[in-house]
Amino acid sequence: MLAWRISLEKHALERTGKGAEIYGGRWNLKGTAAIYAGLTPEIAALEKLVHTSQILPELVLVEITLPDDNKLYIRPTKENLPTDWDALPSSNTSAKFGENFLSECKFLGLIIPSAIMPEAFNIVVNPSHSKFKEVNIKIIRKFEFDSRLFNKA
Repeated sequence: MLAWRISLEKHALERTGKGAEIYGGRWNLKGTAAIYAGLTPEIAALEKLVHTSQILPELVLVEITLPDDNKLYIRPTKENLPTDWDALPSSNTSAKFGENFLSECKFLGLIIPSAIMPEAFNIVVNPSHSKFKEVNIKIIRKFEFDSRLFNKA
């Protein structure tokens, strides 16, 4: 299975989930390591864009290769997610939901819809899972957002 990130080059190959651990996220609380990625490069770009207010010069497209074993992933239905999973700002209930996934360490990845576009999917990868050692992370190429996205007339 492939997953994708748009990342600053200096953090692109980071494998510990330290960024999510420091700042927390929609599916984890501060203090818990996690790696967020999109299941397509397009949703990865949208996820980065929603958190970017300017053109960043050192971005790269990152490919994450995960083991092809469906038993390693959980994909809850929207009915099984917290009712406010897509709240803005994100809710504590979605973070606690993700915390349960991460602390149980039963699955390598939690596949969830994107709050930006629920028809697209993201994955939260658990760097503490025993199969994480089989995950390969590599930089594919430099990435730049089209400048028209930031030059609104």
